[in-house]
Amino acid sequence: MKRLRAMGFAAILVGFGLMAGTPCARAEEQLDLNQASFEEIMKLPISIEDARAIWEHREYISYFNSVYEIRALPGFTQEEFDKIKPLVKIVSVPVDDEELRRANEIYYRIRNWEAEEGASEALVDYWIDLAKDPVNINSASYWDIANLQQLSPPDAAAIYNYTRRNQIERRTQLRNVPGLTYWGYYNARNFVRYDEPPATGGPRGSYQYRVYNTFVLFDVEEILREDRNLADGAYDSWWDRLGLDYMGPAYQHKVRTRWRQDIRAGALVYHGLGGGDDIDAFKLHVEIKNRQLGPLHFDSIILGSYQVGFGQGLVMQNTDYFKSRNSGFGWDKRYIGILGDISPTQEYQLAGIATEIDVGPTRTILFYSDDWKDAVLNPDGSANQYIIMTPRIDNSTLEAGGLRPMRDVLHEQLYGANFKYIFGPGTWVGLSGYEARYNKYFKAAYDPDGASDVTWIVDDDNEDNLAAIDSEYFSTYTSPGKFRRVYGLEYQWVHENFSFAGEYAGLDADGDLFKFKDDPKALVLNGYASYSNLTLLALYRDYDVEFDNPYNRGFAEYRRFKGTILEDPYYLTDPLYSLMSVHSATPQAERGLYLNSRFRVSHKMTPSIEFDVWERKADGADYGRVLLRLRYQPIYNIVMNLRQKWQGRLGTDWLTPMSYEQVETRFRLEYRLSKFDEVEFLLARSWIKWPPRPRLSDNVEADGGHPEIGLAAMPSYAIGGAVTHNFNEFLRVTASLIYYDGFLWIFEDGQFTVRDSKSLRYWIAISDRISDHLAIRFRWTNDHANPLTYVDAREYNENPTGNPEPDGWYVRDDINTFRLQLDYSW
Repeated sequence: MKRLRAMGFAAILVGFGLMAGTPCARAEEQLDLNQASFEEIMKLPISIEDARAIWEHREYISYFNSVYEIRALPGFTQEEFDKIKPLVKIVSVPVDDEELRRANEIYYRIRNWEAEEGASEALVDYWIDLAKDPVNINSASYWDIANLQQLSPPDAAAIYNYTRRNQIERRTQLRNVPGLTYWGYYNARNFVRYDEPPATGGPRGSYQYRVYNTFVLFDVEEILREDRNLADGAYDSWWDRLGLDYMGPAYQHKVRTRWRQDIRAGALVYHGLGGGDDIDAFKLHVEIKNRQLGPLHFDSIILGSYQVGFGQGLVMQNTDYFKSRNSGFGWDKRYIGILGDISPTQEYQLAGIATEIDVGPTRTILFYSDDWKDAVLNPDGSANQYIIMTPRIDNSTLEAGGLRPMRDVLHEQLYGANFKYIFGPGTWVGLSGYEARYNKYFKAAYDPDGASDVTWIVDDDNEDNLAAIDSEYFSTYTSPGKFRRVYGLEYQWVHENFSFAGEYAGLDADGDLFKFKDDPKALVLNGYASYSNLTLLALYRDYDVEFDNPYNRGFAEYRRFKGTILEDPYYLTDPLYSLMSVHSATPQAERGLYLNSRFRVSHKMTPSIEFDVWERKADGADYGRVLLRLRYQPIYNIVMNLRQKWQGRLGTDWLTPMSYEQVETRFRLEYRLSKFDEVEFLLARSWIKWPPRPRLSDNVEADGGHPEIGLAAMPSYAIGGAVTHNFNEFLRVTASLIYYDGFLWIFEDGQFTVRDSKSLRYWIAISDRISDHLAIRFRWTNDHANPLTYVDAREYNENPTGNPEPDGWYVRDDINTFRLQLDYSW
């Protein structure tokens, strides 16, 4: 009996042992698809094609995160998946490379930043490097923190003050910093770390190749197509002279490299759209960070091309791009200090040496540059204005077209400095200035003493069309010598969640630096308050018409020469001179008050408002602008955005009685799907109306004039949508279709585009991170439009016999453009 019991007990133990051992055996037999070789995958009960699909996905796309991703591979059926599912497993692969891991975590942000171009490109390069290799928030200087993306001065001061007394060890602790708003935390979190970076590691860097054939501004194409010899009866335009129907694309090669956080370097080769064989810009810089020499702390030393900015941008901020309402807050962040520059900025680049030095409570920026600039020359060989040419036409072609040379004709040697005395984090007073030495005198196109006239730039028959606003151009800088001096005073004060800042600048007009009374001046003052759910910004600006500082990038609604005769190429002796207006990077002389507020009512609703009233100083014209935005998110996957704008010029000024009124409405609906897929709809309508303008059409008078061609209002409409599909976390495809009639501004895959036509426009963009180190993005656009006829309607105001209407070419046309970008990192 005992023997039987023992045998039964042994059988039960063996049974349990077999049952317990079976899963272990199965687990040992399961194949890890993230580590298996191609030969091991082929041993699974699947075809060779299916085995290759698994292996290629892992090698060329990404590691598997779930076994169910196999079902989505091409060629796999449900039966095949069910057959191999018990035989395989997925073990996550840890990323040993910390920088690569961080790039993977925020790739959705880096992908958008890498598409940036224009005014903030140098700053975006800095942010990308900082996202991959963040600064230690506990040892960062105030300036390191203040220059983080979209961080306000009160938020930067709150973080800095806290880290002087406490150690931040994790994100949750950063979120709870006293005085730091959620918006500040949200923007800072991806650019900081909480310990010192590794002391080991080799050089890191990236290479970018970008090629495209898109004119961003419609006005540039219009200028280049304008007839240069209408009176001679033969059509002649710069578009035809340069053969731009078959123009070569713009391209750039950009290389950035860094050694930990101590040394950075970069190089750029840039060839503009439609240019010849010459390179438009070649840039190179080397930057050394954080070096101590006795009591001097060199925060940065840059050799080569660099950008520099301080204050409110009145004295110095060198970029080729004008940005409306550049307040220095939010998306209009202004980098304070010096920064290595390999952006496409060419005309206003600074090339030489620059440094930032800290000594006790003082901070000093010193910079020197030596470069050749493009400029419009007066008939006597003096310089009239800087000019940004698109394309950059060589001097021999300009001279063959009857113009004086413009390319690299002005030699500029520039010395500058900014000195700050710091009372506390975010609080200082400062002095700044620069002197530029030239190889030529500067002279305005019109001299009231009669030394020069305007006939070389304004056609003789059109001098009667000059208006009061044109004084902005004819009051430009006339130098007392071959130099230009600009000086300034700035301050900033931060108290809890408030900040107040301002800058006063002057242009030395008479050669005596210490006679300030008659110097043209500029002033910007702002106050800012931030709460958890509310931000308030008030900004006042006042610029004299004669304040002609080419490096001024202060706040303004309009760029310099807006509304002047330079905007009308058909009034000029050559339409190319209109590029001085279209590409002007400096603000218009304005005096006004700007208010901005954003209030987060709840997690569903966030309204914001912009209000601006200003006077155009050149002619006293009064303007107003009100913009309302409403973001409403009733549920997570539906976001509605309403944008309503009213803008206009009042008719109260007797010098410029012409008024206009613009009303613009935009409604955008985002429908968010799974895996970050998205469907977006856009509906836009705008309306501009103005009284009759004799400058554009003849008056109805007894002299026989018949203004059959006139314009009292201009409506614009647009309707369209876009679909975004993410095949995985790296491969994304976006397609868009929009129909518009009239003026349209729109962002297309990160690029700002302006059009004015009646067109069906569609584009498709593909971006893919092919491997851990290589990404590609491509966009193709088709604009199926009725092009402008380029017929001057004023020629038909007299109603010639036999030709009662203007005749033009209204056939439909297809305009195809592309943009290709490759990014490789190591």
